[in-house]
Amino acid sequence: MFSLTEEQIAFIENDIKVRGITSPDLSIDLLDHICCLIENKLDEYRNFESVYQETILLFGKNGLKEIQNETNRLLTFKHYYIMNSTMKISGYISSLMILFGAFFKLNHWPGASILMVTGVFFFSVLFLPLLFILKFKSSAENNRNIVLSSIAFIASLVISIGILFKIMHWPNARLLIIIGCVLLVLGYLPIYLISIYKNTTNKINATATVIMIIAGAGLFITESNTGISRQVSDSFWRGVTENEQVLNFLKNENKLRYDLLEKKLSVDSTTNKINVFRLKENSAALIEYIEKLKVYLISNTENISLEAAKNLKTDELRTSGGSEISSEILFGENNSEFSAAILKNEIEKFKSTVIGIDNSIDLSNLATSNIVVYGESIPWEKSNFEKLPIPLIIFNLNRIELAVITTENALLSKY
Repeated sequence: MFSLTEEQIAFIENDIKVRGITSPDLSIDLLDHICCLIENKLDEYRNFESVYQETILLFGKNGLKEIQNETNRLLTFKHYYIMNSTMKISGYISSLMILFGAFFKLNHWPGASILMVTGVFFFSVLFLPLLFILKFKSSAENNRNIVLSSIAFIASLVISIGILFKIMHWPNARLLIIIGCVLLVLGYLPIYLISIYKNTTNKINATATVIMIIAGAGLFITESNTGISRQVSDSFWRGVTENEQVLNFLKNENKLRYDLLEKKLSVDSTTNKINVFRLKENSAALIEYIEKLKVYLISNTENISLEAAKNLKTDELRTSGGSEISSEILFGENNSEFSAAILKNEIEKFKSTVIGIDNSIDLSNLATSNIVVYGESIPWEKSNFEKLPIPLIIFNLNRIELAVITTENALLSKY
């Protein structure tokens, strides 16, 4: 085996520095390793220069510089591989959850919102931050690429959080999506165009990327504005508020009527006493069931305690969803206390009581028969509660409660 001369060793040491190796410890280790490799290959038929160039090629396309970069990553970023693995796993899992959540939502299957929200959450708070940190730390980039990566990260994060807000019906979702899209179009694209057209000969790919970003931003903004208008929303909630005001007014009026009737009937016929007592008992039982059902639904869809749900004002449900959860409660097989079927039976019991007292009372507001929509017969409970957000369900329950109290009031006025 041939040995290297001091001049050859000095040449290797100097060339290692020229190739970008700045770490003294790494430089010594590489010098020793390269010298050993060259000495094993040298013979009387091969010269030092050719063997050295061949040995340098063994260190990959980027040569010794890549080793220096990798060493810097390991020294300055000790948890690189753990974070890299976490980023990849969170990216795969979150994207699959979003994909399956969207598929579930299209088919109106339960669990769609949970999959979507969880997927977007992990994508926003785990995948995107880790991707940006790893990209920022991975290699020395010029200022333009750092700014480009930063804008892309912020825009993606804002858009994904905006989508999460939209899924959860939280306020300012549309504003977040628009801000993210504006950052992409007005912040990212100009820098990207300058960078890509200077450094690539493939202008078609660059143009296609720009078009896709602009089109995607336009679709995001359009989709975020597909909900009902503010005027329609305000009109609906005015109706909800007025409905509750009438409901509370009639409740108080009926209470006063009962008090007066009980005094009046204390010296009157037994039949009237029994009828008033039956009406009051059945009406109170149905209204109590409806009130408990509302509290139970709000508690589960808003993930709050029963006491907090009881004190929650209806107007605070403006941005709530919860259609999957409420449908599972009202139509699921495992809930024996609260369901649409039980509510329907309770309404029929009340109607029977009213008919038994006075069959001339109009009960059309409490009809529970099938409803024909576009030629299709739909069960009463499905038309009122299935796949509806919690605000609409509460509105329908209030409407039923108002119909009960109105019927009660009409019957009491005959005594």
